[in-house]
Amino acid sequence: MGLALYRKYRPQAFNEITGQEHIKLTLERQVATGKVAHAYLFSGLRGTGKTSMARILAKAINCFDRTAKQQDSRTTTGEPCKQCESCKMITEGRALDVLEIDAASHTGVDNVRETIVETAKFAPTRFKYKVFIIDEAHMLSNSAWNALLKIMEEPPAHVIFILATTEAHKVPLTILSRCQRFDFHRIRPADMIERLKFIATAEKMKVTRPVLEEVARLAEGCVRDAESILEQLFSLGEKEINEEIASLILPRTSMPYALELLE
Repeated sequence: MGLALYRKYRPQAFNEITGQEHIKLTLERQVATGKVAHAYLFSGLRGTGKTSMARILAKAINCFDRTAKQQDSRTTTGEPCKQCESCKMITEGRALDVLEIDAASHTGVDNVRETIVETAKFAPTRFKYKVFIIDEAHMLSNSAWNALLKIMEEPPAHVIFILATTEAHKVPLTILSRCQRFDFHRIRPADMIERLKFIATAEKMKVTRPVLEEVARLAEGCVRDAESILEQLFSLGEKEINEEIASLILPRTSMPYALELLE
Protein backbone atom coordinates (compact mmCIF):
# COMPACT_ATOMS: atom_id res chain seq x y z
CA MET A 1 0.00 0.00 0.00
CA GLY A 2 1.43 3.35 -1.05
CA LEU A 3 1.80 6.37 1.20
CA ALA A 4 -0.97 8.95 1.24
CA LEU A 5 -0.03 12.14 -0.60
CA TYR A 6 0.00 14.25 2.56
CA ARG A 7 2.60 11.87 4.02
CA LYS A 8 4.56 11.32 0.82
CA TYR A 9 4.96 15.05 0.21
CA ARG A 10 5.27 16.22 3.82
CA PRO A 11 7.64 19.23 3.89
CA GLN A 12 11.16 18.46 5.16
CA ALA A 13 12.56 22.02 5.30
CA PHE A 14 11.26 25.50 6.06
CA ASN A 15 11.21 26.53 2.38
CA GLU A 16 8.97 23.56 1.54
CA ILE A 17 6.16 24.68 3.86
CA THR A 18 3.20 26.19 1.98
CA GLY A 19 2.45 29.71 3.21
CA GLN A 20 3.19 30.77 6.83
CA GLU A 21 6.01 33.05 5.65
CA HIS A 22 6.00 35.04 8.91
CA ILE A 23 6.68 31.89 10.92
CA LYS A 24 9.23 30.32 8.57
CA LEU A 25 11.34 33.48 8.44
CA THR A 26 11.34 33.96 12.22
CA LEU A 27 12.20 30.37 13.08
CA GLU A 28 14.89 30.07 10.43
CA ARG A 29 16.60 33.22 11.70
CA GLN A 30 16.39 31.99 15.28
CA VAL A 31 18.08 28.75 14.30
CA ALA A 32 20.72 30.54 12.20
CA THR A 33 21.62 32.91 15.04
CA GLY A 34 21.38 30.29 17.77
CA LYS A 35 18.67 32.25 19.60
CA VAL A 36 16.21 29.39 19.93
CA ALA A 37 13.54 29.61 22.65
CA HIS A 38 12.98 26.82 25.16
CA ALA A 39 9.23 26.60 24.44
CA TYR A 40 6.96 27.27 21.45
CA LEU A 41 3.21 27.20 20.93
CA PHE A 42 1.95 26.55 17.39
CA SER A 43 -1.77 27.25 17.07
CA GLY A 44 -4.12 27.29 14.12
CA LEU A 45 -6.53 25.38 11.90
CA ARG A 46 -5.86 21.72 11.16
CA GLY A 47 -3.70 20.97 8.13
CA THR A 48 -1.85 24.30 8.10
CA GLY A 49 1.60 22.89 8.91
CA LYS A 50 1.93 22.96 12.70
CA THR A 51 3.33 19.46 13.20
CA SER A 52 5.46 19.66 10.05
CA MET A 53 6.93 22.95 11.24
CA ALA A 54 7.66 21.43 14.65
CA ARG A 55 9.52 18.50 13.08
CA ILE A 56 11.50 20.79 10.79
CA LEU A 57 12.48 23.01 13.73
CA ALA A 58 13.63 19.94 15.66
CA LYS A 59 15.60 18.84 12.59
CA ALA A 60 17.17 22.26 12.00
CA ILE A 61 18.47 22.79 15.54
CA ASN A 62 19.96 19.29 15.62
CA CYS A 63 21.32 19.14 12.04
CA PHE A 64 24.94 17.89 12.21
CA ASP A 65 25.92 19.38 8.84
CA ARG A 66 24.41 22.83 9.49
CA THR A 67 26.00 23.03 12.95
CA ALA A 68 29.42 22.05 11.61
CA LYS A 69 29.28 24.66 8.84
CA GLN A 70 28.04 27.29 11.28
CA GLN A 71 31.01 26.68 13.55
CA ASP A 72 33.31 27.17 10.55
CA SER A 73 31.44 30.39 9.65
CA ARG A 74 30.52 28.87 6.28
CA THR A 75 26.77 29.29 6.60
CA THR A 76 24.19 31.61 8.10
CA THR A 77 21.15 29.60 7.09
CA GLY A 78 18.78 27.92 9.50
CA GLU A 79 17.63 25.27 7.04
CA PRO A 80 18.34 21.59 7.83
CA CYS A 81 20.52 19.83 5.27
CA LYS A 82 18.13 16.80 5.08
CA GLN A 83 21.11 14.56 4.28
CA CYS A 84 23.07 14.11 7.55
CA GLU A 85 22.41 11.25 9.93
CA SER A 86 20.53 13.49 12.35
CA CYS A 87 18.11 14.76 9.69
CA LYS A 88 17.49 11.26 8.34
CA MET A 89 16.83 9.83 11.81
CA ILE A 90 14.26 12.53 12.60
CA THR A 91 12.60 12.18 9.18
CA GLU A 92 12.30 8.41 9.62
CA GLY A 93 11.08 8.71 13.21
CA ARG A 94 14.11 6.90 14.66
CA ALA A 95 15.48 9.77 16.76
CA LEU A 96 15.35 8.99 20.46
CA ASP A 97 15.93 12.65 21.31
CA VAL A 98 12.84 13.87 19.44
CA LEU A 99 9.69 12.67 21.18
CA GLU A 100 6.24 13.21 19.67
CA ILE A 101 3.40 12.88 22.16
CA ASP A 102 -0.28 12.75 21.26
CA ALA A 103 -1.93 14.63 24.13
CA ALA A 104 -5.35 13.31 23.05
CA SER A 105 -4.37 9.80 24.17
CA HIS A 106 -1.91 10.83 26.92
CA THR A 107 -3.98 13.30 28.90
CA GLY A 108 -3.15 12.20 32.45
CA VAL A 109 -0.55 13.54 34.85
CA ASP A 110 1.17 10.15 35.05
CA ASN A 111 1.79 10.18 31.28
CA VAL A 112 3.35 13.64 31.48
CA ARG A 113 5.55 12.73 34.43
CA GLU A 114 6.81 9.48 32.92
CA THR A 115 7.11 10.58 29.29
CA ILE A 116 8.26 14.18 29.68
CA VAL A 117 9.30 15.25 33.18
CA GLU A 118 11.46 12.22 33.97
CA THR A 119 12.88 11.93 30.44
CA ALA A 120 13.78 15.63 30.25
CA LYS A 121 16.19 15.28 33.18
CA PHE A 122 18.59 13.20 31.10
CA ALA A 123 20.91 14.69 28.49
CA PRO A 124 20.29 13.90 24.79
CA THR A 125 21.78 10.61 23.62
CA ARG A 126 23.26 11.95 20.36
CA PHE A 127 21.79 15.35 19.50
CA LYS A 128 22.38 18.82 20.87
CA TYR A 129 18.77 19.23 22.01
CA LYS A 130 16.07 16.93 23.28
CA VAL A 131 12.80 18.06 21.67
CA PHE A 132 9.30 17.29 22.95
CA ILE A 133 6.53 17.82 20.39
CA ILE A 134 3.14 17.73 22.11
CA ASP A 135 0.33 17.47 19.56
CA GLU A 136 -3.26 18.46 20.43
CA ALA A 137 -1.84 20.01 23.61
CA HIS A 138 -5.21 21.47 24.65
CA MET A 139 -6.37 17.92 25.54
CA LEU A 140 -4.08 17.69 28.58
CA SER A 141 -5.77 17.58 31.97
CA ASN A 142 -5.30 20.31 34.59
CA SER A 143 -3.03 18.09 36.68
CA ALA A 144 -0.97 17.27 33.58
CA TRP A 145 -0.60 20.98 32.83
CA ASN A 146 0.60 21.59 36.37
CA ALA A 147 3.21 18.85 36.06
CA LEU A 148 4.38 20.26 32.72
CA LEU A 149 4.47 23.80 34.10
CA LYS A 150 6.96 22.83 36.77
CA ILE A 151 9.61 21.79 34.27
CA MET A 152 8.77 24.59 31.81
CA GLU A 153 9.47 27.16 34.55
CA GLU A 154 13.09 26.07 34.82
CA PRO A 155 13.81 23.75 31.88
CA PRO A 156 17.19 22.07 31.40
CA ALA A 157 19.34 23.86 28.81
CA HIS A 158 19.16 20.86 26.46
CA VAL A 159 15.33 20.67 26.32
CA ILE A 160 12.92 22.39 23.91
CA PHE A 161 9.13 22.10 24.07
CA ILE A 162 6.89 22.55 21.02
CA LEU A 163 3.15 22.53 21.72
CA ALA A 164 0.75 22.26 18.78
CA THR A 165 -2.96 22.93 19.18
CA THR A 166 -6.09 23.89 17.27
CA GLU A 167 -7.60 25.46 20.42
CA ALA A 168 -5.06 27.79 21.98
CA HIS A 169 -7.70 29.33 24.26
CA LYS A 170 -7.75 26.06 26.24
CA VAL A 171 -4.04 26.29 27.06
CA PRO A 172 -3.47 27.74 30.58
CA LEU A 173 -2.15 31.30 30.71
CA THR A 174 0.74 30.14 32.89
CA ILE A 175 1.89 27.93 29.99
CA LEU A 176 1.20 30.54 27.30
CA SER A 177 3.34 33.12 29.09
CA ARG A 178 6.34 30.79 28.91
CA CYS A 179 6.03 30.05 25.18
CA GLN A 180 6.76 31.92 21.99
CA ARG A 181 3.39 31.79 20.25
CA PHE A 182 2.98 31.46 16.48
CA ASP A 183 -0.48 31.55 14.88
CA PHE A 184 -0.81 29.56 11.66
CA HIS A 185 -3.14 31.09 9.06
CA ARG A 186 -5.33 29.42 6.47
CA ILE A 187 -3.43 28.83 3.25
CA ARG A 188 -4.23 31.31 0.48
CA PRO A 189 -5.89 29.80 -2.63
CA ALA A 190 -2.99 30.91 -4.88
CA ASP A 191 -0.44 29.18 -2.65
CA MET A 192 -2.65 26.10 -2.41
CA ILE A 193 -2.95 25.84 -6.18
CA GLU A 194 0.84 26.03 -6.57
CA ARG A 195 1.22 23.25 -4.01
CA LEU A 196 -1.30 21.05 -5.85
CA LYS A 197 0.40 21.73 -9.20
CA PHE A 198 3.73 20.66 -7.71
CA ILE A 199 2.26 17.36 -6.49
CA ALA A 200 0.45 16.70 -9.77
CA THR A 201 3.67 17.26 -11.72
CA ALA A 202 5.62 15.00 -9.36
CA GLU A 203 2.98 12.29 -9.82
CA LYS A 204 3.06 12.81 -13.62
CA MET A 205 -0.61 13.78 -13.69
CA LYS A 206 -2.19 16.61 -15.64
CA VAL A 207 -4.93 18.50 -13.81
CA THR A 208 -6.65 21.49 -15.39
CA ARG A 209 -6.55 24.87 -13.68
CA PRO A 210 -10.33 25.03 -12.93
CA VAL A 211 -10.13 21.67 -11.15
CA LEU A 212 -7.19 22.83 -9.02
CA GLU A 213 -9.09 26.01 -8.16
CA GLU A 214 -12.12 23.99 -7.09
CA VAL A 215 -10.01 21.66 -4.93
CA ALA A 216 -8.38 24.68 -3.27
CA ARG A 217 -11.81 26.20 -2.62
CA LEU A 218 -13.19 23.01 -1.09
CA ALA A 219 -10.13 22.63 1.18
CA GLU A 220 -10.86 26.00 2.84
CA GLY A 221 -7.23 26.72 3.62
CA CYS A 222 -6.30 23.22 4.84
CA VAL A 223 -3.41 21.67 2.87
CA ARG A 224 -4.06 18.15 4.12
CA ASP A 225 -7.71 18.29 2.99
CA ALA A 226 -6.63 19.56 -0.44
CA GLU A 227 -4.08 16.77 -0.83
CA SER A 228 -6.67 14.17 0.22
CA ILE A 229 -9.14 15.44 -2.38
CA LEU A 230 -6.40 15.44 -5.03
CA GLU A 231 -5.55 11.85 -4.14
CA GLN A 232 -9.19 10.89 -4.69
CA LEU A 233 -9.03 12.42 -8.15
CA PHE A 234 -5.84 10.51 -8.92
CA SER A 235 -7.56 7.27 -7.89
CA LEU A 236 -9.84 7.57 -10.93
CA GLY A 237 -6.90 6.28 -12.99
CA GLU A 238 -6.97 9.07 -15.59
CA LYS A 239 -3.73 10.71 -16.72
CA GLU A 240 -5.52 13.98 -17.46
CA ILE A 241 -8.20 15.25 -15.10
CA ASN A 242 -10.58 17.90 -16.41
CA GLU A 243 -13.77 19.35 -14.96
CA GLU A 244 -15.96 16.60 -16.42
CA ILE A 245 -13.89 13.80 -14.88
CA ALA A 246 -13.44 15.66 -11.60
CA SER A 247 -17.23 16.02 -11.27
CA LEU A 248 -17.34 12.29 -10.43
CA ILE A 249 -15.52 13.05 -7.17
CA LEU A 250 -15.99 16.73 -6.38
CA PRO A 251 -19.36 17.68 -4.88
CA ARG A 252 -21.59 19.59 -7.24
CA THR A 253 -22.16 23.20 -6.27
CA SER A 254 -24.21 26.09 -7.59
CA MET A 255 -21.84 28.66 -6.06
CA PRO A 256 -20.68 30.10 -9.44
CA TYR A 257 -24.33 30.61 -10.46
CA ALA A 258 -25.12 32.20 -7.10
CA LEU A 259 -22.21 34.62 -7.46
CA GLU A 260 -23.29 35.44 -11.02
CA LEU A 261 -26.82 36.16 -9.80
CA LEU A 262 -25.54 38.41 -7.01
CA GLU A 263 -23.43 40.38 -9.48
